[in-house]
Parts: sequence; structure tokens; C-alpha cells
Amino acid sequence: MTANLAARYDDPLSVGVGAVLALWAVAGLGILGGRTLMKYVPLRLITKVAALVMLALGGFSLYEAVAA
Repeated sequence: MTANLAARYDDPLSVGVGAVLALWAVAGLGILGGRTLMKYVPLRLITKVAALVMLALGGFSLYEAVAA
């Protein structure tokens, strides 16, 4: 996506700086959100829910690969 934007707008430096800043912003939000979540929800529950979501996504991906 970054390379595509750089080619389209013919300004790779600005696009690269914007992509890095966006990545840092998302990582910062993830860290703050994770810390806040950890205050209210036990880690074991978060791990179990994440495992179930990943299992469901894996099952869906397998179904899509076989059905297509």
C-alpha cells in the first residue's frame, strides 16, 4: 500500500514518513488500549477469547479455501 501511494503521488519521502507515523500511532493506541484492558479483564480470559477468535478465523479461512 505504501509503495502504491508513493508511486501514485510521486512523493515517496512524504508517503514513507506518513506511513511510519501512522504505524507509531496505531502501536501507541494498541499499547494504551492493552494496558487499560488489563486493568479490568484477567489475562487468562483475554488469552482464551483471542484463541477462540483465531480458531474461528482459521476455520473460516479453511472453509473459504475448500469451497472456492
